[in-house]
Amino acid sequence: MARPAHLRLVVYAVTLVVALTACGTAPLVASFDPASPCTTDGRMPGAYPELESLLPADYERKAPVSVDSGRNCTTVALGTLAAAGISEVRFAGATWDLDGTAGLTFAVFLADGLTAARMIEFYEAGARTARRTEKLAVSDTTVDGRTARRLDVLRNDGAGETIIAWPDGGEGRVAVLLTADVGDAKVLAAAEGFASR
Repeated sequence: MARPAHLRLVVYAVTLVVALTACGTAPLVASFDPASPCTTDGRMPGAYPELESLLPADYERKAPVSVDSGRNCTTVALGTLAAAGISEVRFAGATWDLDGTAGLTFAVFLADGLTAARMIEFYEAGARTARRTEKLAVSDTTVDGRTARRLDVLRNDGAGETIIAWPDGGEGRVAVLLTADVGDAKVLAAAEGFASR
């Protein structure tokens, strides 16, 4: 069964593609070996269980529709992160399909030198080149008392997307909340809930 367009968008964001576009995705591959040298991008359920264990098990008492993890190593997939000197990012994400056109993904990223600001720069670069972007804004915010960065995107079809990134524990670990068509109050509540897990 095909996923709704908004949900595909959020899933793509979790796999570290160019933000808010549909190119360069890390493939979901059954033969991906997470222990092999990082020369190719890949993701699958259970690739990095230690990262997947950091994800919330439910949102509003619902289990996610998908959970997987993986890594990106290529400069195409890493985008601005590669330009910042980051050569490998590991990630895990859980996605919820909400009512109507709404979708939400919570993800954890891990890399040497990774920060919340660099994650938002990555997504902002993709949003600026996306054909459907009408307006975008980047701002500072806080999540569970931690300094965070936020990207809000308005598409030319009237849909809105919000991405919030904040430091999540150890050095180089960043939590990211990605939402599509979710009201601001709900976005902030979800971020606080995920951060305090």
